[in-house]
Amino acid sequence: MKRSKNAGPGADTARARILNAAFAVLRELGYAATHTREIAARAKVSKREIYSEFGSKEGIFAALIAARAERMRRPAAHADVSSPDAFAATLREVGVAFLEQLYDPAVVSMFRLAIAGAEQSPEIARILDQNAFRPNGRALTELMAGASKAGIVAGEPEQLATQLFALLTGGAHVAVLLGIAEAPKPRELARHAEDSAATFLRLYARAPKAGAPAPAPRWPRS
Repeated sequence: MKRSKNAGPGADTARARILNAAFAVLRELGYAATHTREIAARAKVSKREIYSEFGSKEGIFAALIAARAERMRRPAAHADVSSPDAFAATLREVGVAFLEQLYDPAVVSMFRLAIAGAEQSPEIARILDQNAFRPNGRALTELMAGASKAGIVAGEPEQLATQLFALLTGGAHVAVLLGIAEAPKPRELARHAEDSAATFLRLYARAPKAGAPAPAPRWPRS
């Protein structure tokens, strides 16, 4: 829902309070038991303000997810495919942005809630798909289409996007979601993003450079 052009200086603060309150209630009660009256009480706003800003409870959580997803794909939206080196740098930036959000505690919690409520509250999974998975997938596909058109990589853009996603995610994400491993530290994320980019280019670059193959993506032992 579009913001009012006449929204006052406190509008953004109220919006942030609503989103923060909604996430807190969601974590405590789950999606099905979360009601706008509780969100309004914690955010110190009226239910009318919530509906005016977001339209519905579903709209609130869509906004929560969309904001995180936008941060994930921001580097892909401003990609540089002017040369193989520029594209490699873009892949590293995309990887870091993606992994930073993927392992953010709030995002991990959202994934866990979606999994826990898959049967009773499938709305969360649908919101994740519509506001995160699909937009991010399109952004990566467009990035790969640009790189393919520039003659940097070979393959179907959608498949290339899927392969990059697989390299970045690996198996570590499942372990973190299950709580049997800690989220990687920033330095580990950066290293994994670099390794994933190198492996991707080794596999799909049109004219790979001679020399030793790039190392496979690796994670530290738990």
